[in-house]
Amino acid sequence: MVEYKRSYLKKAVRLTLLATHCGITLNTLSRIIHNHLKPSDDLAQRLAETANKLSFSEDYFKAEDFIPRHLRK
Repeated sequence: MVEYKRSYLKKAVRLTLLATHCGITLNTLSRIIHNHLKPSDDLAQRLAETANKLSFSEDYFKAEDFIPRHLRK
């Protein structure tokens, strides 16, 4: 995840709530948003949808935001 989106996510959403809603641990979410772990396509989509819902944004976060650039297809 790029820095400006990671920063916004941390300010707009309680990360524990995002992790809980997506069925993952806070540690796993941290590894994903710091580009140390590639989530499945399904998880990336759920993270984007849930982050948008919790931050009251319509389409700010995309599934690809949660996939490290060097690991994208």
